Amino acid sequence: MKKSKNILYLVDDYILLKAKNNSKIYKYKVLNKALKNGKIANAKLFSKSYQKFLQVNKLNNNIFGDAITIIVNPSYTKVDIDILTNVFASLNYRKVNIINEMKIYKFNQKNAFINYNENYLIVSFQNMYKEKETYLIEKDLLTEKDLIKVLKSKLQKRDIFFFGLNPNLDTFAKLLESKSNNICYHFKNDETYLLEEIN
Repeated sequence: MKKSKNILYLVDDYILLKAKNNSKIYKYKVLNKALKNGKIANAKLFSKSYQKFLQVNKLNNNIFGDAITIIVNPSYTKVDIDILTNVFASLNYRKVNIINEMKIYKFNQKNAFINYNENYLIVSFQNMYKEKETYLIEKDLLTEKDLIKVLKSKLQKRDIFFFGLNPNLDTFAKLLESKSNNICYHFKNDETYLLEEIN
């Protein structure tokens, strides 16, 4: 039997955690602006929020410290990862493993993945040179019409797989499909797709 582990994903201003030895995925909204676009914006406030999240859900870190796997979006820099690692080390995690979400996707040249959230979306695909490309687009910078134009030009005739926390994901996918040469799909487990794929 495969040993279960703690798997964390930070998205928009939410904490998503699949706790070890528990099939439930916990979702918690961070209200103090400690997160921005899935990254820690204020380490001290985030630590307090995370501790409260553990308390509210009666999830305790082992006295000797548990290991945790954290999925990060492709826009994370080395500094973002260092901050993340240091914060979780200070929260008594003995080992912090980092996985870029792009490693989870099953790429080919005919598909693309869009992580469609409330404040931003991440577009990932393999280009004609078989190199992985990714773009983080903040949604408040583009109108829906402009966003569709950008996606059409970048993704051309690819099949697009949508997932993410945006409640309008299905509506947007259908709109993009009607205005482009793309076929759009979305996973039934939109919000938890990444967490479930790596276990």
